[in-house]
Amino acid sequence: MGDIIIPALAEKTLNDRFAEEARRLFIGDETESLASGQETLGGDMSQEAIIIVDQLRRPALLVRKNTFEAPQSAVWRSLLDPNRSKIENAIRSVGRVELTGDPTLPYAGTGWMIGDGIAITNRHVASIFARKQGSAFPFRNSPMGGKFTARIDFREEFNLPSSQEVHVEKVLYIAEDGDSFPDVAILKLKGSKFPKPIELSDAKIQKGLPVVVIGYPANDPRNPAAAVADIFGSVFEVKRLSPGEISGNPKGFLIHHDCSTLGGNSGAVVLDIESGKAVGLHFGGRFRMNNFAVESAELKKILSKLKVKVTVLGMPEEAKAQKPKPAAAPSASSLSNRIGYQENFLGKSAALRVSVPTLNASHKANLAPVQSKTDGLLRYTHFSLAMNRKRRFAFFTACNIDGSSSANIRRENDTWLLDPRIDSKHQIGNELYSNNDLDRGHLVRRLDPVWGANAAERQQANDDTFYYTNATPQHARLNQGNWNDLENYILSNTDAKDLKVNVYTGPVFGDDDPQYRNVFLPQAYWKVVAVVNGATNKLHATAYILSQRDLLTDIEFVFGQFRTYQLPIAVLEKRTGLRFGKLADADPLKAQEAFAIREITKLEQVRL
Repeated sequence: MGDIIIPALAEKTLNDRFAEEARRLFIGDETESLASGQETLGGDMSQEAIIIVDQLRRPALLVRKNTFEAPQSAVWRSLLDPNRSKIENAIRSVGRVELTGDPTLPYAGTGWMIGDGIAITNRHVASIFARKQGSAFPFRNSPMGGKFTARIDFREEFNLPSSQEVHVEKVLYIAEDGDSFPDVAILKLKGSKFPKPIELSDAKIQKGLPVVVIGYPANDPRNPAAAVADIFGSVFEVKRLSPGEISGNPKGFLIHHDCSTLGGNSGAVVLDIESGKAVGLHFGGRFRMNNFAVESAELKKILSKLKVKVTVLGMPEEAKAQKPKPAAAPSASSLSNRIGYQENFLGKSAALRVSVPTLNASHKANLAPVQSKTDGLLRYTHFSLAMNRKRRFAFFTACNIDGSSSANIRRENDTWLLDPRIDSKHQIGNELYSNNDLDRGHLVRRLDPVWGANAAERQQANDDTFYYTNATPQHARLNQGNWNDLENYILSNTDAKDLKVNVYTGPVFGDDDPQYRNVFLPQAYWKVVAVVNGATNKLHATAYILSQRDLLTDIEFVFGQFRTYQLPIAVLEKRTGLRFGKLADADPLKAQEAFAIREITKLEQVRL
């Protein structure tokens, strides 16, 4: 497949990326350096701590309905959203440790599922309601009389009255006191219905690993009030997700992180964002220095001694056996017969001939070379495209659609391939899409080029849409709404000559596109649809953008909450740097300014 890592991108740290984002947002370029050489134990480490006082770089995101709110930062969106489903699985398994027996102490911290009916929290949390007595850990006497009792509520979310409470049957383990022992306690829960355990990571934990802490921060006077207000506002004692990174290599059983925490986060899970596995058990920190957690390897040792089975989540063996073998890579010669997009598809007269979009000088400098071709076009069955070798996505695709001979071929056994006609380093393969929520989204819709005189031609067109050159990352939750229906709507609502249409699509490459796995993810996509009006025998063209930005106010929306807009082709040209030639003159919005941009919530709003 070839090495596609871009060294300049791979070297960027989170702080580098936040500094770039800060410059774009005009909020300065100052980055706070993390303390180093001060990770030795001692002092009050039970104090949960804010390490970086900046709600953009180290937010504490509210959790509602087992998911988390969108961070303001595009950097965090690019890291969290492709892994949202794995993070949500962990969210369901983290709860608030609540007590009865002392009205002044309704809850003690955070706990999470680590085995079947087994939860984990901190020693200093469990010691509030239980104590060591020989080899047992009985519940303490309550100051109100009787014994303390404890439960874990796995909901307790902002503005949601629902609860999911499971009582603690007994305490299985509380670590010895002292810095030389890990701050760990193990609880056995009552009943038979529990959230799923969070799998413990067995990967090597290194500085710079992006993580999240999931827990229940409370208002904490041990941190400066201004810092607390900046990160947490005025909402406390509900479930939050705090992203950050491992801020130092492990020392003994300790790992260090810089996620924003407060009192109440004790016992929270420290989760590897990409794997969805727990790398540690959070237990304390020092303001503006470091937060501390017990490493997952140490947790495994404790569980092994207690004979608690560690959960390993993986693909069942039968599923592995059924996994299809990768298809043989095609040769360049096997694709040499593809004719591609035809300029005279809508008509043979000069007035109706439409060329592919024209690249500007900057685009041409980044055009990926194509074997045996000088125009830089990759030709497939009924469509062509040009690749941006820097971004490794297509500048544009251009597709001819013949509605009179189209066929609805079933989609089965998708096989995505690299195109051998361009260098593999100018393409993005499955390394971007594996083990996350990103889908390989078609630029040219799968069925658009599926037409022709015979079944073989139609099947070839279908298969040609499954080259990675035709893919862009789209979140699994992306609701394209009207986006995919535009071509059909225009064909059925205009007097389109011979039911033919040209469709041009592509991503909008922005300077502020977020980075994920060394790839800058497009945050908007454009489409131009062209037909010939049968009544006038003239071209008719309209342009659209699918974007997560409000194009009129630049207000950002949640990742995946894309909106469709119709806009003048002339405005699209300014946004993309592409030129659409005579199509701009065939646009019904050509005489209007930027205020002509308008959201399309239903297809009937399209200006024809």
